[in-house]
Amino acid sequence: MKNIIKQIKIKLKEREYIKYIEEHRDNIRDAFVEVSTCPDLDWIITEDISVKLFERILAHDLSKYSDEEFDAYRRYYHPINVEEKKNAKEDFDKAWEHHWKNNDHHWQHRQNDTDFTEETELAILENVCDWLAMGYKFHDRPIEYYNKNKNKIILPDKQRELLERILKDLEKTKRDMKKYGRV
Repeated sequence: MKNIIKQIKIKLKEREYIKYIEEHRDNIRDAFVEVSTCPDLDWIITEDISVKLFERILAHDLSKYSDEEFDAYRRYYHPINVEEKKNAKEDFDKAWEHHWKNNDHHWQHRQNDTDFTEETELAILENVCDWLAMGYKFHDRPIEYYNKNKNKIILPDKQRELLERILKDLEKTKRDMKKYGRV
């Protein structure tokens, strides 16, 4: 009977984690709309870039459902007990590494990139959408997250300059959101 109860708890926690992923994917789509319609980003958000970014947004974080990530993330963020979380740390670290290595919107993936292409720009835009989506959940803005963490974020100068310009211009619009009907 104990095993059945444990399995039920695991299934409930799996569903909780799936709901979290689904909420984040909903938020990333809202973030895409905010970024792609931001008047102060019209220097980078062309129609072509918007379509390509939307394609990326549709696939955003799908690796979290993979065998390499799902169970470790679930046990770490949605454990059935304290012991399960503690025992998940090593597996979570491996899952996190798998995640950023397979999702170029994470700065860790791009930290050693010497090339700067349209794909790099798209990855940075998706990165901003990701931070914006997380901010919807945790009540901050991408610029706040960046400013708190910029000393840990390792990026080539050109990528950092683009990221900072996008964040600054996104905030310029945020200050005027009433004008754009989003408040």
